[in-house]
Amino acid sequence: MSSVGSWAWAERTHGRLGRRDRAELLRQGVLARLSALPRPWREDLLKDARSLVLPAPPDSRLAREADDRVRELSGPVLYGHCLRTWAFAELFAQCDRVDHDEELLYVACVLHDLGLTVSHRGRDSTAACFAVEGARTAHAIVLGHGEAEDRARAVAEAISLHLNIDVHERFGATATLLSKGVTLDVVGRRMEQIPRSNIVEVIARWSRDGSGELLLTATKWQAELGPQSRAALLHRLGFAKLVSANPLDRL
Repeated sequence: MSSVGSWAWAERTHGRLGRRDRAELLRQGVLARLSALPRPWREDLLKDARSLVLPAPPDSRLAREADDRVRELSGPVLYGHCLRTWAFAELFAQCDRVDHDEELLYVACVLHDLGLTVSHRGRDSTAACFAVEGARTAHAIVLGHGEAEDRARAVAEAISLHLNIDVHERFGATATLLSKGVTLDVVGRRMEQIPRSNIVEVIARWSRDGSGELLLTATKWQAELGPQSRAALLHRLGFAKLVSANPLDRL
């Protein structure tokens, strides 16, 4: 089974896609398109679904430190994207009844785009992918906070994997939930699985204004800098069109 995007893959390849890696991501893209076919019955069920409850962010030193780091390094648009990613990830956890570590999920979500911030972008000359650079930085932050290696690795792996189109459950709840949260916010994927009232609540709390434009500009820069990166492949597959057509922007 492919390990593209994993922490081990990131350490081995520094984020450069090989032939088999590209083939796996193309396969994921085809399956994602098929899964997005209209399912009216699911939408009808959700019309009467009770709203889920968005929890408060975990009140731990590690969570607060991660939040402070992102507030300091990110502008309000990127910060809002990170918090919406966390909120949507938590809603998917409730909807799918996924047992998870709330602290690790929060930390991974708020730190997942560190590689796009000016302070970290390109700092690691060996990283060919912003997700790999961000994963390494997050790994150091969690370890520096005194956490065990397995917890630091879980955060780093989730961040490294978040550019994949799909993340298999074998990589753990933190990685799969981050993936679902980020793809909902960026392209509106799986929007029909979350009650509309909850989506509106999240967007009202953290505005989407400027989010699509920022992410397109930042990932296009990454694609030009690293033609063998996942960002470059995603742009060749029509990433810009998907972001521009995000149904969340029409709510």
